Amino acid sequence: MVPVFNHVATVGAVVAGLKGLGAHVLVVDDGSSDGSGDAARAAGGEVVVQVVNQGKGVALRTAFTHAAAAGYRQALTVDADGQHPIAEAARLAYAASDLSTIYVGERRMAHAPFISRFGRWWSNIWSWIACGAWVGDSQSGLRVYPLPATSSLAGNARRYSYEVEVLVRGVWAGLLVQPLSVAVEYPPDRVSHFHKLKDNWRTACTFTRLVMRRLWPKRHRILVERPKLTLKQRLHAILTSGLEPWPAAFACALGAAIGVAPIPGLQFAMAAFLSWRLGLNIPLVMMCSNLSFGPLLFVWGAIASSLGVWMRTGAPVWDSYHAIFAEFQAKGTTFDGINQLMWTFLGDWVLGSLIVVPAIALVFGAIGYGVFRAVGRK
Repeated sequence: MVPVFNHVATVGAVVAGLKGLGAHVLVVDDGSSDGSGDAARAAGGEVVVQVVNQGKGVALRTAFTHAAAAGYRQALTVDADGQHPIAEAARLAYAASDLSTIYVGERRMAHAPFISRFGRWWSNIWSWIACGAWVGDSQSGLRVYPLPATSSLAGNARRYSYEVEVLVRGVWAGLLVQPLSVAVEYPPDRVSHFHKLKDNWRTACTFTRLVMRRLWPKRHRILVERPKLTLKQRLHAILTSGLEPWPAAFACALGAAIGVAPIPGLQFAMAAFLSWRLGLNIPLVMMCSNLSFGPLLFVWGAIASSLGVWMRTGAPVWDSYHAIFAEFQAKGTTFDGINQLMWTFLGDWVLGSLIVVPAIALVFGAIGYGVFRAVGRK
C-alpha cells in the first residue's frame, strides 16, 4: 500500500521497486494535483483516487478496506517519498510472520536531523503512555499491518496522527507491536507535506484524547484474545514490569509529583489509580508518592505556599516559608487542623505547586532513569 499526495517525482520508482518484488501494489492517490496517480499507474500499481485531499490516515483506511475486502491477511505500507529502501521493505515483509502483530520499521536515524530524532523520541514516549507498549518508531510509515483486524479498529485521526492512533488502538485491541530496525534515506530534495504547526497540534490532540481514554476505566474492544495470566503471573508482572529506564523514570516522576501535589489524603488513591491505568510499575509509583509522608507534608506544603505568596506578592520566599511552616507545625497535628490549613493556604499552595510539582517530577524522573539504567547494564 502506497498512500500518495503530490510525489510525482518518486512514487513511480517506489511502485516499480515493489512490483519488482512480486507485490500487488495498491496506491491511494489522495487528491494529488501533479499527476502522481498517473505515474503510479504507469509503473504498474492499482490506483484508487480520492478526488479531494483528506489526509494520510483516510488514505490508509481506504487501502485497508480495499485489501481486507479482497481477502488479504496482511498489508505492507510504504511511503511515496522514497525514504524507505525497497530492500528494507522486503525484509520487513518477509519477517512479518504473525497475523496478530503490527510490524514497525524502526528507522536508524543517526544521520537524521536532530529535530526528527527528538520528534520520534517524544512521540514514542506519549505512545507508550497511551498504550503501555514501546512501539519503537511511532512515526514510521514502513509497517506491516494484520488484516482485517486493523481495518476494524476505531479511530478519529485523519492525517499523520492516524499512524500513532492505529498503534495505540491496536495494542488496546490485543495486537502486538514488533519494531524491526531498518535503514532510511533522506535525500536533499525530499518533499514532505508534514506541517510543523498543524500536524504537531493534531498529534498533540490525538495523544490527549488517547491518554484520557486509557485513564477511563472502560474495557476496550478486544480483537485478539491473549492467554489469561494466573494470579502468580499477575503478581510477578506487578512487581517486575515497567522497570526499563524510561518507564521507571516516568513512574518515579509521576509518584513524586503526586506526593508533593496539594491533595493530602488522596495521594495513595491517586497513585494507585494512575499507575494501574497507565500500566506503570505500581510499587515504584507508590513508593515515590510517599514523598509527603508524615511531617514531610508540612515541608512541601510550606515550600509550595511560600512560592505561591512570592508569585502573587513578591514577598521573600524564605521569610514566608518560616511563617507558614510554623503554622503547619502548630495546626497540622489533627485532621481538623490540616483541613483548616488547606483552606487557609489553598490558593497559594496550588499556585506554588505549578513550580514544585514539575521540578520534583523532573528530579525524581532523572534519578529513576539513572538508577534503572545502571541496574539494567549490570
